[in-house]
Amino acid sequence: MHTMHAQAAALAGMLAAATGSKPRSEETDRGIRVEADLPDQLSPTSRTAILTALAKADRYGHARTDSSDTVWAELFNRGAEQ
Repeated sequence: MHTMHAQAAALAGMLAAATGSKPRSEETDRGIRVEADLPDQLSPTSRTAILTALAKADRYGHARTDSSDTVWAELFNRGAEQ
């Protein structure tokens, strides 16, 4: 069984490969949140890789500002719920 930290590391690696940026991770009260900045242009292959990575998370989304686009994903600590 994968730990939440191992899953977060795998997710960060997938996002790094797909975006070319270094993802940021932080622990939250519910688990781990991973964020990655998106480049200005995404190939169809990169877009698919990002969506595949995000689908592995419990919750995910996209934040857009005037200066950047960021995707985020959250993995919940299931051990705390059991």
